[in-house]
Amino acid sequence: METKFIGEHLFPGQFGHFFAVLSLVASLVALVSYFNATRAADEATRASWNRMGRITFVIQALSVFVVFGSLYYILQQHYFEYKYAYRNSSRNMLQAYLFSSFWSDQEGSFLLWSVWQSVLGLILIRKAKSWENPVLTVMSFAQFCLATMLIGIYFFGYRVGANPFELLRQTEPYNAAPVFQTANYLADYVPDGNGLNPLLQNYWMVIHPPVLFLGFASTIVPFAFAFAGLWTRRFSEWVKPALPWALFSAMILGTGIMMGAAWAYESLTFGGYWAWDPVENASLVPWLTLVAGIHTLLAYKSTGQSLKITFFFFFITFVLILYSTFLTRSGILGDTSVHAFTDLGMTQQLLYFMLAFLIPAFGLMIYHRKRIPSVHKEESTYSREFWMFVGSLVLLMAAIQITFTTSIPVWNKVLNGLGLMKLFNMKDLAPPLEPVFHYNKIQIWIAIVLGVLTAVIQYLKYKETPKGYTWRNIWLPTALAALATLLIGVFGKIDYDHYGTGFLVAIYIMLYASVYAVVANVHYIVGVLKGNFKAAGASIAHIGFGLVLLGVLISSSKKQVISLDQMNILDGYFGKDSKENSRENLMLPLNMPMQMGDYHVTYVGDSVVPGDFKTYYRVRYVKVDKDGKITEQFTLYPDAFVNRKMAQASLVANPSSKHYLTKDIFTYLTSLPDPDAYKDTAQYVPHDVKPGDSIFFSQGYMVLKNIQPRPETKNYKPQGNDIAVSAKLEVHSLTNDELYHLEPVYLIRDSAYQYSVEDTVSAMSLYVRFDKLTPTSDNQARIQLQVKDAGGAQKNYIVLKAMVFPYINVLWIGVLVMILGFFLSIIQRVKQNRRTEKAMTQRKAKEVSA
Repeated sequence: METKFIGEHLFPGQFGHFFAVLSLVASLVALVSYFNATRAADEATRASWNRMGRITFVIQALSVFVVFGSLYYILQQHYFEYKYAYRNSSRNMLQAYLFSSFWSDQEGSFLLWSVWQSVLGLILIRKAKSWENPVLTVMSFAQFCLATMLIGIYFFGYRVGANPFELLRQTEPYNAAPVFQTANYLADYVPDGNGLNPLLQNYWMVIHPPVLFLGFASTIVPFAFAFAGLWTRRFSEWVKPALPWALFSAMILGTGIMMGAAWAYESLTFGGYWAWDPVENASLVPWLTLVAGIHTLLAYKSTGQSLKITFFFFFITFVLILYSTFLTRSGILGDTSVHAFTDLGMTQQLLYFMLAFLIPAFGLMIYHRKRIPSVHKEESTYSREFWMFVGSLVLLMAAIQITFTTSIPVWNKVLNGLGLMKLFNMKDLAPPLEPVFHYNKIQIWIAIVLGVLTAVIQYLKYKETPKGYTWRNIWLPTALAALATLLIGVFGKIDYDHYGTGFLVAIYIMLYASVYAVVANVHYIVGVLKGNFKAAGASIAHIGFGLVLLGVLISSSKKQVISLDQMNILDGYFGKDSKENSRENLMLPLNMPMQMGDYHVTYVGDSVVPGDFKTYYRVRYVKVDKDGKITEQFTLYPDAFVNRKMAQASLVANPSSKHYLTKDIFTYLTSLPDPDAYKDTAQYVPHDVKPGDSIFFSQGYMVLKNIQPRPETKNYKPQGNDIAVSAKLEVHSLTNDELYHLEPVYLIRDSAYQYSVEDTVSAMSLYVRFDKLTPTSDNQARIQLQVKDAGGAQKNYIVLKAMVFPYINVLWIGVLVMILGFFLSIIQRVKQNRRTEKAMTQRKAKEVSA
C-alpha cells in the first residue's frame, strides 16, 4: 500500500518541474526554428521559421521565469520536503538572505544564469535585426544546454542535470532512511532546514552573484555575433553590432569581479580584496581575454587588421566562462579553493557543454580562415593598432599564466588518467605554496607593460603616426608622471621589500606605469580631445584602470599590521597549518586596554541580534595625544561564530572596518575561547599579608597599600553600627602596564555576624576577599586575603588582527571610473551605429526614388 505523506506541498514542485521541462523543449524548438530561418533560401520561409523561433524562445524565457518563481516560493514558504529548501534554508534565517539561499547551490546558480540569458535573448529579438536568426540560434542552443542542467531526468541510464524540485525523501541518502517512509515525517523529523552555509549569510551574497552571472551570461552575445559572422559568411559586418555588447559584457563582468573583491575585503578574512583564489582567477581570465578582444576589434574597425584574432578572443572568452564553470562545479577544486561547489555528478555534462561550443566555433574559424578579411600590408610599429595588438597579446599571456596554475588539479587528473604519471614515475603537480607571490612576480610585469601601453597608445594614430607627433603630445605627461612617482615614492615611503630588492624595483616601475596611465589619459582628454567627455569613454576607462593599479600597489605595499604581539603572549598560539602569524595577532581580555599602533584598543563586550546567529564583538579604539587628551575614538563590530557543521569545528569571522578618506583600519577576529572548554575550577587561596606586601598571580601582582577604617566603596555602604575596615590594594597588570585598584571590605554587623565584601578586576578574572584581621605583637596589623585567580584560564577575551590599508579608496574609485568609461563608450558606439543605420536607410531611400 502506498504511503500517503502528511503535510507535503507537491504542487509548487510539480508546477516548477513542468516548466523546467517546457523550457528545455521550447529552447530546442527555438534552436531548430532559428537554425532553419538562418538557412532558408526564400523570404517567406525565413519569415515563417523566424516567427516560430520568436514564439518558442519567448515561451522558454517565460518558462525559465516561472521556474525561478516556483523555486523562490518554495524557499520563502519553508517547504522543507524539497531537498533544495532543506539544504539551503531554515526558518530562523534572516529574510534578507533568502536570495542568497536561492543561488547558493548549483541548480539555483544555473537557473540564475538561464534567467539572464533569457533576458538578453529577448532584448536581442528586438534589437538584433538582420542578425536575429543566427545570433538567436546560438542563444537558443545555450539555453537548451542550461535547461539540461535543471531537469534531473535519466536518459538511457544517464542522469541529465539536477532537479531543484526533487523531494527530500526521494534523494540519496535520505531515501534509504526509514524515517522518510513514515507518513508524518515532516512534522516528526524535519521541523526545520539545514540552513544556509554560514559563509554565504552575508549581504554581499545577495548582490554579488546576480551581477557576476549577468557578466557570465553576457559573454555569449559577442560570441554569438562572431559565430554568426562566420556561419553566414558576413565576416566583417558583425563587428559593428557586436562592439556595444562586448563593451557591456566587459563592464558587467568587471563589475561583478570587483564586487567579489569588495565582498572579500568587507566580509571575509582574506586580509584584503584579492587572494588569487582559483575561483577568483576563473572569473578574471575571461575578462582579460574579452578586453583583449575589444581592443583588437577596435583596431579592425579602423584599419582592417586583427579580425582573425578578434574571432579567437571572443570565442575563447565564452569557452573560458564554461571552463570556469567546470572548474568550480565539478568538485575538482575542492582542495584548493574555499569557493568551489561540490560535485553533483554533472562533470561529464559540463565538459560536453564546453565542447559543444568550443569545437563548432573554432572548427568554423579554421574552416573559414582563408576567407576572413585581412590586410596583407605589414603593420607599422609606429601605429596605434600595432601596439593595441601587442597589448592584447600581453593580456593573453596573463590569462595563460593564471589559467595554467589554476588548472593544476586538472593537469593532475588528466595525466593520471592517461597513466603518464605512473609511466614516467612522476608525482602530482603541487599548487604554489605562496600563491600571492607566485602570481604577483609574473603579473606585476604584465601590469607594468599594460600601464605604459595604456598611457602611450592613444597618442599614436592608426596606420601611421607622423614623426614627432607622439612626443610633442606626450612629453609633458611623461615628465609629470615621473615627478609624481618620485614624490609618492619619497613622501609615501614605498619600501615594500618583503620579497627582496628585485621585487622592490618592480614595485617602483609599476608605480610609474600606474601614475603614467592616469596622467597621460587625463592630459589626452584635456589636450587632445579638448574636454569632449562624450568621446572620452576609452580614456576614462584607462584612467580607471591606472587608478586600480595604483590602488592595488599602494594598499598592498603599504599595508601595515598594527596588532603586533610585542610581549609574545601568543607565541606559538597558531600552529604551522594556520595561515595566521602569532606575532601579528593580539589577545584582548575583556575591558583591558591594549596598545595597538597609535591606538589604545579595548574589547568591551559582545552582543547578538535576534534572528542572526553571529555574535558581534565591540572593539573600542581610542587615540590620545601627548597630553593624554582623547583626539579620536570609534568602535568596530567584527563578528564571528563557530561553524560546527563542518567535520572539524572552525571559526568563521567577518571583519569590520573604519573608513577614512586616506586609509581603512581593517579588523577581524582570529580566535575565540571555546566556552565548552573552560570551567571555573580556580579556588580561593589564602594569603597573610601586611601593608607593603605583594601577592603575585598569573597576570601580574597586587600590593597592599594600607588598611582603611570606616571605608565607603562602590561595593559597600555603611549601615547602623557596622565595624568595618578595608584593604586598599594596587593591582599591576604585566600584560598592558595598566594599574587597577581593589578595596575588599571586612565588617562586623550587629556585634555578631562577620561579612566579607568581595572586590574584583573583571578584565583579569581576579577575585579578592578580606577574610581576617589579626593583630600582632609588633603592632602591625596582618590580614588574610582570599584570592581567586581565574585569569589563568581566561575565557573573556578575543584574539584579533588589525591592519591599516592606506589609500584603499584609490582602488575603489578606479573601479567606478573604469565602469563609467565603459558606460560612456557603450553610449558612444550605440549612437554611432544608429547614425550609420540612419544614413544607410536614407541612402537606400534615395536610390529607390531615383
